[in-house]
Parts: sequence; structure tokens; C-alpha cells
Amino acid sequence: MTEIDIINEDLIELNNCAPSKRDVLEDVARMVYQEGRVRDKEGYLNGLLEREANSTTGFGDGIAIPHAKIDGVIKPTIAVIKLKNPVEWEAMDNKPVKLIISLAVPSNQKGTLHLKLLANLSEHLMEDDFKRKLILADTKREIYKIITSIFYNAEERK
Repeated sequence: MTEIDIINEDLIELNNCAPSKRDVLEDVARMVYQEGRVRDKEGYLNGLLEREANSTTGFGDGIAIPHAKIDGVIKPTIAVIKLKNPVEWEAMDNKPVKLIISLAVPSNQKGTLHLKLLANLSEHLMEDDFKRKLILADTKREIYKIITSIFYNAEERK
């Protein structure tokens, strides 16, 4: 498996109308479950909620990175939701969130894949140009290309 296998266009949802953080996380869990990436939708949702209870995944600038490393994840996955209207997320900058990039990683994953994914995403999200491209992208294909470019660029830097 390559890192590019962790996302596809069916794991990207545009114009989501969820009114709250919990509703967004429920939609993430539903999408990842429907794509056959987790065995237990509720288990994954609970993992996301537990992580949020520990500390916010609201990165700032309208972006959140909810994530869970739990049993029941069949395949490491990135899912993306762009909201029609921003929702309160208790983000680090106290601004509402409009773009969600979620990670699902098996708890038995050897090594530190989830940490590498988070670090790689976080590093790119510090770049204004990368954030701008993601926020302005209005098709699943565009978002897919932007997210997968992270991994192509990481391979080139090795």
C-alpha cells in the first residue's frame, strides 16, 4: 500500500450541511464506513469524539484535522469534508471550521503512520499557498490532487 491509497474521491464530500461538530464527525464516520475503511462506524465515531474530548483538532484558519487510531480500521484513510457553512470547533484560533481533513489509522499499525500523516498534513497546512488552494478547491478532483501532492512531494524529498 502506498500513502496515495489512503484517499479517493469517494472520501471527499463537498457542500456538507452539518450544523455542528458532532454532526460533521458523524458524517465523517458514515463516509469512511460506507467506503469499507472501518468495520464499526460507531467505534470510529467514538474514537473521533474521544480525541476531541482530549483536545481540539481545530487547526486554525477554518481547518480541523480530527483523527483516531483505533481497532476496526481496515485501511489507513484520509477523508475530507468541505462545509457549506462553518461550524464552531473550539479551534486554536477560536474561528469556526469549514474544512475537515480526517484520519483513520488502525491501532495495530506498526510504526508511526498516523504521526507521519499528521505531521505531513500539519506542515503543509502551515503554508498559506497550500491552505488557500485547499480552501478554494471546489471539486473532489482538485481536493484529491492537492492532498495526494503532499505524499508525492514527501517521496521526492527522501
